[in-house]
Amino acid sequence: MRVPVEVRGTAQDGSVLEESTHTGVVGALGAMVRTSRLLQMGTEVAVTNRFSQQTAKFRVVWVGEQNTDGLWEIGIESLLPLEDFWGVRFPPKSDQP
Repeated sequence: MRVPVEVRGTAQDGSVLEESTHTGVVGALGAMVRTSRLLQMGTEVAVTNRFSQQTAKFRVVWVGEQNTDGLWEIGIESLLPLEDFWGVRFPPKSDQP
């Protein structure tokens, strides 16, 4: 699901990252965002959903390859439960394997 977001944090080179971008995937625990600069594993970022104007804190948990369009795919995990952050209701977790 593509959601327009604002990402704020520190890039791998130590400079401030503040950019408008979008998600490639969203889930109950986090998302994959596309950024123009590389973020380091474990870095905390603030993400604002530009539809709802809600902001939540996330941690970088996965860094993909840089795509041909120059954007990095970055996996982020929410530090707190997201509830309605993406504007989507996710089904409850099943206890069945």
